[in-house]
Amino acid sequence: MKICLGTKKIKLMACIAISMLISHTSKAQDSLHLSLNQILEIALSDNPTIKVADQDVELKRYVKKESIAGLFPDISASGALQNALKLQSMKMDMPGQGPVTITMGQKYTVNGTFALSLPLIAPQLWKTIKLNQQDIELSLEVARSSKIDMVNQVKNAYYSLLLAKDAYKALSASYRTAELNAKFVTSNYEQGVASEYDKLVADVQYRNIKPQMVNGENAVKLAILNLKVLMGVDVNQPIIFEGALDNYESEMLSDYMYLKNDTSLVENSILKQFDIQAMQIKEAEKINKMGYVPTLGLGLNYGWQSMDKDLKMKNYDWFEGSVLSFSLSVPIFDGGKKYFKTKQNNISYGNLLLQRENTTRQLKLSVQNSLDNIAIAVEQVTSNKESVIQAEKAYSISQKRYSVGSGTLLEMNTSETALTQSRLQYAQSIYDYLAAKANLEATLGRPTSQYEKEKN
Repeated sequence: MKICLGTKKIKLMACIAISMLISHTSKAQDSLHLSLNQILEIALSDNPTIKVADQDVELKRYVKKESIAGLFPDISASGALQNALKLQSMKMDMPGQGPVTITMGQKYTVNGTFALSLPLIAPQLWKTIKLNQQDIELSLEVARSSKIDMVNQVKNAYYSLLLAKDAYKALSASYRTAELNAKFVTSNYEQGVASEYDKLVADVQYRNIKPQMVNGENAVKLAILNLKVLMGVDVNQPIIFEGALDNYESEMLSDYMYLKNDTSLVENSILKQFDIQAMQIKEAEKINKMGYVPTLGLGLNYGWQSMDKDLKMKNYDWFEGSVLSFSLSVPIFDGGKKYFKTKQNNISYGNLLLQRENTTRQLKLSVQNSLDNIAIAVEQVTSNKESVIQAEKAYSISQKRYSVGSGTLLEMNTSETALTQSRLQYAQSIYDYLAAKANLEATLGRPTSQYEKEKN
């Protein structure tokens, strides 16, 4: 039973839940059918790597809020109870009385205080808030880069699965053909029409394909497991991955012309991260320079205090006091600390520009290499498709020639091998195109936005 999924995440997860429920009630309806877009949707919502990247963005947002909180008043309350084990005494000379011993204070002292502090002029704090905003932007870009990389990995895994399926399909066809040939030659041998040599060759060829079939089947299973792991789903979840490589043949040429005419690196995530990091260095330099600017803070303290010989606080006489203060801090000399920090920032900025320039060259080379691979694959698909048609015709002719005794078993086996190779090369050329296209889209920074457009 095919379960059609919606384009929204809620619909998708609901369908998955329905599918899992059905799997417990009917073995004939236990598989979830997924297209490439639906596979991408699940991977971008459930893969742990994507979740970690999203959590890092949330973390940076809280860091910014923490910095903004520094602009608000800081209010605190405190209280203290002091028990004097021995009161302090002092001796003073009193006129006309001589030395007199005076005991100061009371056994118990109780006080409470409310304190308020507020930064009035704090240039470094203001600039730090802006730097935190750039941290959020960098985290968002890193998260986008993770999604781009995930889309690329999922696409390549999906295309590898389709290639493995086509290879297994070609080997299965070759196996069935070899089996029929072996039976046909054996029948002719029993009738005295074919030689024992032909019978042995046909039987050996039939048996030699069996190990290749097993390897092909294992390759399909491994490709399915790899794709499930990338999606972040249970590897035991029964899923049928829809699609075939030849479905993409019709759009290859038009896609190539579009990609070839638009190879801008404006959306490349690596270059965007370089640009944000450059802005961070510039902002850090501004923060450093703000260290030369005086800072001004406001302070307010309001308190109560009382002293007595016992703890009967209801009888205490409380005395209130308050203080309003302004604190001004003027930097005068720091041993050249800020000056050397400026030199460090300048060097870091220069190094970043050099890295960006070198990365840009490498990315341009990668784009050109992908375009070349796409162009080669487009040409090969046309040629390989024609080869498949000709190989099928050649094999049909060789079968007829052998059946009437005018051809040899070697001719038939050779044409059958050529047909299998043609089918494999045809599938491989489409895969090469799709892999190169996926890598190009990842380099250009487009898979996520393109996927979102297709999804909506």
